[in-house]
Amino acid sequence: MNDIYITLTGNVAAEPRQYSFDEGTKVTSLKVLTSHRYFDRKTGQWTDGEKVCFTVRCWRALGENVATSVRAGHPVVVSGRLRIREFGVDGDRRFMPEIEASSVGHDLRWGTNVFSKPERGGVGSMSKEMRDRLDEETRDWAMGTRNLRGLTRHEPAAEDTTVHILGADHETSQALDGTAPTSGPAENGTVRPLRTTDDTVRILGAEQADPTGNPSTDAEAEDAEPELLPEPAAA
Repeated sequence: MNDIYITLTGNVAAEPRQYSFDEGTKVTSLKVLTSHRYFDRKTGQWTDGEKVCFTVRCWRALGENVATSVRAGHPVVVSGRLRIREFGVDGDRRFMPEIEASSVGHDLRWGTNVFSKPERGGVGSMSKEMRDRLDEETRDWAMGTRNLRGLTRHEPAAEDTTVHILGADHETSQALDGTAPTSGPAENGTVRPLRTTDDTVRILGAEQADPTGNPSTDAEAEDAEPELLPEPAAA
């Protein structure tokens, strides 16, 4: 089967999680929420479509840079290879789209950033064992609960970890209050809590941005194709 490569925009909905395998390979995982917007002729307004959650895997140098640069609530652009992960028991099968990222960056429609040249690196090869362990550690993103089996929770050292984000949506803003869970060592691998550096990370100009990463303007309304909200399902 041919690989499928996609590019998406959305908001980071949880603090990044970084993992180190026994052989030294590192990977950072992101939870990204994205949705489309459409113009409803009945109400005369732009409406949010259904939100889709993607797990994004970032390897080696890319993962290190993402762990340093990206926080919950940041608007991002992600490009990479798509796969659909299936899990759960019969009768309760679940599916979650996952992207093995080749590039990740801030969506500069909503703010500004400063670039520092990263170390060279690319997408690393992923063994079946690595994939299974990563799938287990981020399964709660699809299930809606934090899976703590085999993990030890600990608090990061006290330091200034202020992150200023303007325009983050309600779902992702809860992750900014400092109560997001952190994880300690996991079996056959380690999970490191992420902390900001002494420099404050600021995404500026997002106060008028749409949290889904899509602008809403009068020009869109004039150019939009007619599209109606679906009728509510019968009880």
